[in-house]
Amino acid sequence: MISMPMIESIRDMSRRGLTNADIQRETGISQPTIRKYLAMDDFSPKMPTASGRGSMLDPYKPFVDAILEADRHVWRKQRHTAKRIWERLTAETPYEGGYGIVKRYVRERKAQMRASDMAYMELVWAPGEAQADFGDVDVLLGGARTRMHFFALSFPFSNMGFCQLFAGVTSECVCQGLKDAFGHIGGVPHRIVFDNATGAGRRCGDKVTEAELFSRMRAHYGFEAAFANPNSGHEKGNVERKVGWMRRHLFTPVPAFDDLGEFNRRLLDRCDAYSGTPHYEKGASWGELFERDRAALLPLPERPFACVRYGSAAVDKRGCASVDGGHRYHASDAMAGRTVTVAYGAATVAFANAAGEVLAEHPRRFGSAPSSPDPASQLGMLAKRPGAWRNSPARAAMPGSVAAHIDAMGARALSNLAACMERWCRSWSYDEVAAALDEVLARTGAVREPDVEMMLARMGGFGLGTAPDVGPDLSAYDGLLGGDAA
Repeated sequence: MISMPMIESIRDMSRRGLTNADIQRETGISQPTIRKYLAMDDFSPKMPTASGRGSMLDPYKPFVDAILEADRHVWRKQRHTAKRIWERLTAETPYEGGYGIVKRYVRERKAQMRASDMAYMELVWAPGEAQADFGDVDVLLGGARTRMHFFALSFPFSNMGFCQLFAGVTSECVCQGLKDAFGHIGGVPHRIVFDNATGAGRRCGDKVTEAELFSRMRAHYGFEAAFANPNSGHEKGNVERKVGWMRRHLFTPVPAFDDLGEFNRRLLDRCDAYSGTPHYEKGASWGELFERDRAALLPLPERPFACVRYGSAAVDKRGCASVDGGHRYHASDAMAGRTVTVAYGAATVAFANAAGEVLAEHPRRFGSAPSSPDPASQLGMLAKRPGAWRNSPARAAMPGSVAAHIDAMGARALSNLAACMERWCRSWSYDEVAAALDEVLARTGAVREPDVEMMLARMGGFGLGTAPDVGPDLSAYDGLLGGDAA
């Protein structure tokens, strides 16, 4: 087909009285073509369509389609290539065509099938339904950059969302995140859609396997749980988007904190602060729409749920137990060589004896790299065996000047200091106790118990460098004593 400007030029020359032969000499276009465009009475644009020409492969396309459809249910490494399909065509059917036409058709059909798989219908979510997922963020916890995970619970009807930060993605973390969110909003969603990889459970085809702790929590709160199909993010698209939104708005810039529990409490309030955000299509704010979500929630149960999973572990000769893939914690010196009950929480791990008495509780460590016990867990044993100080984890974690000072102590003084440090570590971390010892030693040249306790109090409540508390005004008592009290 010649261009529209040329067609218009031919028709214009004809209107000016030029013959077809004249137009041919002028344009170089054949007379049949000139007559065709002079006779044409409709120049409307035509919808593009595929060529109507047939192919010798047409009778065998159902055979090829059947192979490609069957391949959808086969391991990807054992699916047919275009070459293999052509070989089967020539061996199993009367097809006598070449490989090229088969290759083109297979490529087109696979593209069509992929497009069909990616298409999905828009879902409608009722008030009181929620979606849950995890996202990853970096934080500065105690001054150290750490990769952590936040549990997100979103409500697609209103677009409100709530999150809690954890070190892991276990069942305990899922249940604790749900419990915290339920308590904050004052109710329980009647249905929650979970990602297939969370600690709640897993779906394989039509079979769903729930984690035991999660099953107990679901029975306790009475909500319905659904699990998305693998690689089907659109089934919970709201929380997928909410995870990214939370990362940008709640964790950027990188947050810094020392107390994870306090940070999580503030995090829920920060989620509330965005309730005035306009919904992208409903003409109301998230908070206004969330009131309809809230009205559809189930009531909270009377008794709280304990988000704890129980197990057991053997205690070695040093009083330590290895759990969670090799993380060592100090359980109890008295339980050496025996078995203890382990209580796994979202943020802590505790050890108890057969009577249910808690022997020790520690911040829980996650990850695949094995870790050693907290130096504070060794202090009780050091109080009994001060001779082990030189090779203890407690000494290795102590500032060099303090370690050298304690090295010079006698056995009784070292034993007494270890007992004091064990008592202090019930209220402060080992690093805080070590910092107080270092400060007191630098100021006084010794590490006397009252000085260290005063330093810990000042560091925790008042801070170094502040003016001392002058105490209450005692002038009224001076008057009662005759005014001559010095």
